[in-house]
Amino acid sequence: MPPLDAFGLDYLRLVLEIDAHHMDGYVDSYYGPDTIKAEVEAAPPQKPEALLATVADLQARIPDVDPVREQYLRAELRAIECTVRMLNHETFDYLDEVYHIYDVRPTLVDDSRFEATHRELDRVLPAGKDGATLAERLDAWHKRFEIAVEKALPLLELVRAETYQRTTTLIDLPYNESIEVTLVRDRPWGAYNWYLGNGRSLIEFNTDIPLQATSLLGTFAHEGYPGHHTEAMLKERALYLQKGYAEQAAMRLHSPAAVIAEGIATTALDMIFPGGEHHQWNAEFLFPAAGIAADGTTAETLHGVSEAGEALRYVTGNAAILYHTGQINREQAIEYIRTYGLATAARAAKSFDFLSHPLYRSYIFTYSIGHDLIMNTADPVTTFRRLLTEQVLPSHLITL
Repeated sequence: MPPLDAFGLDYLRLVLEIDAHHMDGYVDSYYGPDTIKAEVEAAPPQKPEALLATVADLQARIPDVDPVREQYLRAELRAIECTVRMLNHETFDYLDEVYHIYDVRPTLVDDSRFEATHRELDRVLPAGKDGATLAERLDAWHKRFEIAVEKALPLLELVRAETYQRTTTLIDLPYNESIEVTLVRDRPWGAYNWYLGNGRSLIEFNTDIPLQATSLLGTFAHEGYPGHHTEAMLKERALYLQKGYAEQAAMRLHSPAAVIAEGIATTALDMIFPGGEHHQWNAEFLFPAAGIAADGTTAETLHGVSEAGEALRYVTGNAAILYHTGQINREQAIEYIRTYGLATAARAAKSFDFLSHPLYRSYIFTYSIGHDLIMNTADPVTTFRRLLTEQVLPSHLITL
């Protein structure tokens, strides 16, 4: 591995300082030198004004040997500058904040798109004699596929094997990479990948949220193969170990790279199960293993629910824009998510907590925009492969 230069080490000190002393969770994973991390954590906190001076110093010292990396670092430091200025009590127009941090410009999706989705779901899940609302019917449909906790690990092993095998046909994987899977409780998320470095990940599944057989495959693809784990360990090898790009060793939530990471994760299932093939695989292999009865129409209905529900991924983003630009209040935002997202009251409240959290208030767009940026390129599969090993900005994907 090439030695890390002074710029790279100072960059790591800066982002670790923000994480350790100003915004817990800012750095999602770190596999750089332990000595740097220990040094930062042991030192007294720096004031935001000092951090801004460090940002300016780094911006003036960006290495220019590789033009692609230079552009990438300029966008990353712009994002860091925005975060530090917010820590210094500066305020930004919400959409400008999103752009400065994530290199994307979100827009509102017309509510008529959600209404059309509701009509399609109403056709796929027709009303019965009980008079259940569409939201209640959708919730009942999902409950059909809930699995007992004691069945989770064997089913996850089945899913791991299939996603791994299919990913190896998409891209070469290092022989020494690995994923550990565990079940946890009392977490704010359903599943999470913790990248540990050296090709290793820990994926935790939160059993407080009912596990569904219909989503296990997609969740494992998202977090593992060919999603977050795959991107992290391939970039560690290609960019950190082989090129000595220190910035790669600290994966931040407030970063244009997060749009790429979530774009990879949200399209991962499509890359290894094109055309909705995963519904048929679930019906043939996963449901029998889970003890879930499925007839000839199950895969077809699953496909219909999944396809119709794609548009609902934009609901929370709309709520975030409306709320953070002062057009609606908290209660109206929750009701908006309930109405257009067909969410339960509890789920809508959790979604609001996410979009109003200081760490995630603008992160919400990484999922939908990241997905669309990849799928709207001329060749999504080729783009996906490239993103697993290269530094590409979201704004660059628009031209592909």
